[in-house]
Amino acid sequence: MKNIYKIVFTILLFATFSCEDNKDLIVSANGFELRKDATVTSPLVLTEATATNIFAKFEWDSANNGPATVSTYTLQVFDHNDVTLSNPVEYTGNGLVVSPTSRKGTLTVEEFNKLINGLPTYKCSEMDIDIRIKSLVGGNAANAFSQYSNPINVKVTGYSLKFPVMAFVKAGNTPSTEPRVAASAPSSNTDYVGYMYLDAGNYKFYQADACQDFTTPTIYGAGGTAGSLSSGASAPSISVATAGQYLVRVNLSNNTYTLTPFTSFGIFGTATRSGLGTGFQVPFTYDNTTKKWSLEVDLIKGRKFKFKSNLWTGAVVVPALPNPPYAPGTASTSVSILGKTSAPSVLVENSTTGQGDISVPGTDDGSRDRYKIVLDVSKPRGYTYTMTKI
Repeated sequence: MKNIYKIVFTILLFATFSCEDNKDLIVSANGFELRKDATVTSPLVLTEATATNIFAKFEWDSANNGPATVSTYTLQVFDHNDVTLSNPVEYTGNGLVVSPTSRKGTLTVEEFNKLINGLPTYKCSEMDIDIRIKSLVGGNAANAFSQYSNPINVKVTGYSLKFPVMAFVKAGNTPSTEPRVAASAPSSNTDYVGYMYLDAGNYKFYQADACQDFTTPTIYGAGGTAGSLSSGASAPSISVATAGQYLVRVNLSNNTYTLTPFTSFGIFGTATRSGLGTGFQVPFTYDNTTKKWSLEVDLIKGRKFKFKSNLWTGAVVVPALPNPPYAPGTASTSVSILGKTSAPSVLVENSTTGQGDISVPGTDDGSRDRYKIVLDVSKPRGYTYTMTKI
């Protein structure tokens, strides 16, 4: 019996000290300081030309969480006017170097510009930005403990990462509602492109600012020669004589444009049939409301296809050919080809053989599956498709 009492006493004593130890492990926010390296002068205006330059260097103390703990750290930026601190953007690059003895961070102009572009309040003029470090203890997000350093404030003007856009505006309409062309990169002005349906009428191009705002647009109309542009609100209008689908391109380095009509989009490739005719288009139907092209079609499993726009000399005549029926190319002109990218369901202009092919799921055994394919080219430089098995 004495031995039993001793065992019970020992267990209670151990439990008492364990509870005391657990109390000691309760973490608390005791703060830590973030410092900016004064030897690095941050530019007031960020440019693509200085993208690889160092924007700033930082170092900070180990977070004091009360008991001895090991924190993980992230760098955050947020708009100084975001008083609720509800929309920070976290840095995910390789510029943070944390060791048991030091904690440092280095951001390039390009990295910092990307961070402020990610803020919902980003604008093309000067911004008031705060930078801070977040300390996190615990691997379970629901129970993790976090605290923050002091913020460091910078005033800076970034460069927009949005694609430059121009609206093709019919007389009497406003740019915000009209179809657009977009360039391939924030710094490009030579390769604006877009697919659109145009009514007959008079048009002008309206160029938005770097943040795609049309409040103070630059206006372009017809130039002195066919296919040329001249700037200014008083420039002559560009006449579209025939309503229909158009591929529109603009080059502002030489002030030229093209309006290339096309009849329809469709698919072509070995997935459509065996033997001859794989290069001819299987035409889709256009929906004026959704501004999308679609078709239900039988495709050979394991084989490939792409999208193509064509212009026929007359109406598209699809003869009763082997499944699926296609429109022969003898009376048509190929306007453009779209192929897939590494991103799911995203397309780009691509005419290189073997590049951008879309594969039909399954093994190539000659059998077919039926799919509904929907193509959306209404958003310039944002072409997408869906492929749903029926």
